[in-house]
Amino acid sequence: MSPGRLNLLVFAGIVLLIGVNGAAFSYRLWLPALNQYVADFWKAHTLKPAEKAGDRTIAECLGVSDFYSVHLTTYFLPDSEESAGGATDDLSKYDEYCDRVPGTGKVIFSVTLMEKEARNESVALSFYQVESDGGLKQISAMPARPSSGGFITLESTVAHKGKYLLKLTFGEAKNAEDTIEMPILVGQ
Repeated sequence: MSPGRLNLLVFAGIVLLIGVNGAAFSYRLWLPALNQYVADFWKAHTLKPAEKAGDRTIAECLGVSDFYSVHLTTYFLPDSEESAGGATDDLSKYDEYCDRVPGTGKVIFSVTLMEKEARNESVALSFYQVESDGGLKQISAMPARPSSGGFITLESTVAHKGKYLLKLTFGEAKNAEDTIEMPILVGQ
């Protein structure tokens, strides 16, 4: 082996040793970010998202602001077999969904207030259709009232596929922290 090649191998070994030691002693700085990146990539590219609320974890149906958190369950009764995504045997039973509804029909939004303190405050619930220009068209609403049981429901009909918005406001809704907006996708 020539002396030049030997020097190159020794230099490469030293650089490799320095790199491994630097990575080993600084892993606290880069390892959490790498773990989060791998977890996000895995979830986005390999796992098929569930559509029904019963197939999801509680965090995936959760709406939060700085002060409040709510859990959403959407009950859906399709207006036709095509909207249901296939044949339906018994239309008297509602299917459970979260923020994605497979088609048009009747929906019932059931919102659970997660904090017990929020149950003494008045809560208003509104459902909007997001128009093509970004504007909101109100479809249905429930006026503000306290919910001592911790459950609020709103019944509505979605006649068109597209983007919708479910909006909860707590108290007088003076701040952005007093509002939770939950996007609802229909037929997408």
